[in-house]
Amino acid sequence: MFYLGIDVANKSHKFLLVSDLGEKVAPAFSLDNSSDGFKSLLERFQKLQIAAPNLLCGLEATGNFRENIYEFLTSNGFKVVLLNPFYTNKFREALRKKAKTDDIDALVIAQLLRTGEYGNCLVPDELVLTIRELVKLRYEFIKDLLNYKRQSLALLNLVFPEYHKTAVKNPFAVASMNILQQFPTAKHLANVKVKHLEKLVRHIQGNNFNCDELQRLVDTAKNSCYSGKAHTARGENLKMILSLIQSLSNNIQKLDAQIQDILSPNGPNDSFPGENLLSIDGVGKKTLAAVLAAIGRDGKSFANAKAFTGLIGFFPKIYQSGESQRDNLMSNRGPKYLRWHLYMAAVASLKHNPEMRTLYHKKVSQGKSHKQAIICGAKKLAHMMLSMLKSGQPYNQARVFVNSTS
Repeated sequence: MFYLGIDVANKSHKFLLVSDLGEKVAPAFSLDNSSDGFKSLLERFQKLQIAAPNLLCGLEATGNFRENIYEFLTSNGFKVVLLNPFYTNKFREALRKKAKTDDIDALVIAQLLRTGEYGNCLVPDELVLTIRELVKLRYEFIKDLLNYKRQSLALLNLVFPEYHKTAVKNPFAVASMNILQQFPTAKHLANVKVKHLEKLVRHIQGNNFNCDELQRLVDTAKNSCYSGKAHTARGENLKMILSLIQSLSNNIQKLDAQIQDILSPNGPNDSFPGENLLSIDGVGKKTLAAVLAAIGRDGKSFANAKAFTGLIGFFPKIYQSGESQRDNLMSNRGPKYLRWHLYMAAVASLKHNPEMRTLYHKKVSQGKSHKQAIICGAKKLAHMMLSMLKSGQPYNQARVFVNSTS
């Protein structure tokens, strides 16, 4: 039996073959991340007379560069294992490999395969991979959107501090965005005619601003405490930020529509993975999509809830040495998008799910802070969703909360 360690990279991959005895079959070699490079790999196997049944390949489940080489090898009949980078790093430390080079990385992977003490990472199918790409991009867009909203509010509070007291107080509403895109500061709004503002908002569906309210907006701008300094530059900055907010909001809506389309039955008898999870009050399709993206269709890649909690990072980092002890902080290891969606679902469950609300109040009464109690709820949701994904059964509060100490 032979073991092939692959250290993936952008332009080229590093390969190293070892035998059953742990000896290098040949020096480590690099091949381009291209079709020609992959074909060269098969030619090397043929020269070494290594057949697919006698070769086990391994690579770390990091980034996107692994996908093409993984698919190429599996399509040619080779068994390929996706390794958790955390465990390969620990194995490197056990081998006392202080340096980190591509050759050493490939050697560590090959030797870890030889021990047989490894665990496979989830290899998503087409549906799960599609959901994962949508969820990850949506999460990044939301982060950017929130950041730009904070910037725009900080800037608006400077160039028109009284804006929140007017009828168009929400700067991110459609009518308000239209006005601020044209007249971003109090200095600009002070010189505008009410009829001009009326034309900007008249065509907006659901708009109910009247001329008196718009006139008060102009009057407020005239009496604003804004100094007017750098109003041109600050106005242009605000307009550009609002434009980015609008663009991100539109793209998030498109991603939401795609997720909604995937997680919606095409017919009355059709279903989709994890449909039973939506029976949990407070859990919607966006949370379901995030869970499916992380653990797959059925959750069977996780032996128990503890392993799933480890993936999410909802566990404390404990450090104690002699008389020295640090505060136990959340590890925050794993997919950020999954932690965020579970946290937000836990927040929603306080309103919609009586059992989760009871759990929250119980944790608070035990001395936990608001955020800590929410995280406890998010962990409970994660455990419930994994169990339900495996069983296919709908939410049953009597079964889930049978133990009052949960």
